[in-house]
Amino acid sequence: MEITREKHLELYRNLLTARRMDEKLTAEFLREPFGPYIHRGWGQEAMPVAAFMALRKDDYVKCHMRFGFCQFAKGVSLNVTVAGEMMKRISPTLAFEVRDFNLEYGLLGKNGVLAEDLPLYAGAALSAQIRKTDQVALVIFGDGSSNRGVVHETMDIAAVWKLPIIFVCLNNQYAMSTPQRQTFAVKKLSDRALGYGMPGYEVDGNDMVACYEAATKAVQAARQGKGPSFIVANTYRIYGHLEGDPQTYRPKGEVEEWRKLEPVARYKKTLMENGILTEQASKKFEDNIEAELNKAFDYSRSLPFPSVEELVAQTLD
Repeated sequence: MEITREKHLELYRNLLTARRMDEKLTAEFLREPFGPYIHRGWGQEAMPVAAFMALRKDDYVKCHMRFGFCQFAKGVSLNVTVAGEMMKRISPTLAFEVRDFNLEYGLLGKNGVLAEDLPLYAGAALSAQIRKTDQVALVIFGDGSSNRGVVHETMDIAAVWKLPIIFVCLNNQYAMSTPQRQTFAVKKLSDRALGYGMPGYEVDGNDMVACYEAATKAVQAARQGKGPSFIVANTYRIYGHLEGDPQTYRPKGEVEEWRKLEPVARYKKTLMENGILTEQASKKFEDNIEAELNKAFDYSRSLPFPSVEELVAQTLD
């Protein structure tokens, strides 16, 4: 597919924003924790950002546990995005803005157990099919989650009913501390798509353009009534499962080799080689993103945390 210069720059800006937000959220958490733990996504941002950008505002999307903040790429304001990540109370009627629940932008919430929320989004896709809209649903989960029964059941029924839903596996090579080579018998995880009866695509998950093209192609097919697709984006989890993970399960030198392939520097290099991006424009992106994120973080710091009573009341409601 042909990608315009303007779209390339938009893709790069959003990718860079995701990287800087991940870094700032981690620094904020280490300074003053806003939850029991934080899961970093550094180096894995390409597919989540690309997937959000391939969708319309009224499409449904469930993001990976590390990338709730990528909702900004679908149009959610940075203030709401950051406040949600920091679990702050942003209005008198909501104890806090749940980062995965925003009906205006097709975020329908998620389950605390990995992948148990996929049927919810299959239901949204079924609703769109029944209502004869051209909305689609897109769900992102990890390689560990891909082995759970609920994933297989949801993908099977989605194929049988030709639901407008895209399944995206962010294969970062580890399910917590278990390497994916110990959990897959197939060499290419996308080969599983054959068993479901849907197209399967294997892409370089650190290649921003490849991720956007694959997501766009699958979304267009679903919108045209051609049913579900399965995309596997192969990437790498540079940091631990959560902050503080000792990572003793990593082979020596593995992280360093994968770090060389991370998507931000790689995409920047490609754009500069093709005359799409200049150092001056790149510096301007950095400065503007820094200023925007600083405002969003200042706004979030000014908000209170919800009280225990508010959280309980909201849960009961």
